[in-house]
Amino acid sequence: MKRIFLLTMIANALIIFSVSSCKKDNFSPVPGGNTSLAVPTNTSTMNLVAYHWIRDAYGVYNNTFGGVISPANSNNHKVKIYLLDNSKETQINYPISFMGGELWATSTETDVKISYRCSEQNLPFSRLVIKVVIE
Repeated sequence: MKRIFLLTMIANALIIFSVSSCKKDNFSPVPGGNTSLAVPTNTSTMNLVAYHWIRDAYGVYNNTFGGVISPANSNNHKVKIYLLDNSKETQINYPISFMGGELWATSTETDVKISYRCSEQNLPFSRLVIKVVIE
């Protein structure tokens, strides 16, 4: 019983010490005379390769990256998705013309889905390099 009490007291002391040792970040004003505070950004970037294409009943090829967005990043964060082609970044959060078809990306709380619609029976590419930026 004394052992449990002692362990509980030590745990409580560690919790109190860790909470009291937290410091508040000081934010500096935004340059240019604006009086609002500068808020640090927490941006996360990942590169993905879309190569597992599944054609749906409407003739749209889809590649879904399941669980690539952390649920902690899903709330109040903007997800921007880019196609990386020959060192060029093209945002695909909306449909764009690509290789004779239409390419776009969507995201849910945890998934990123790349879609491609074309009139051809086969894809004109085997894989695409995708960049996902979570702001």
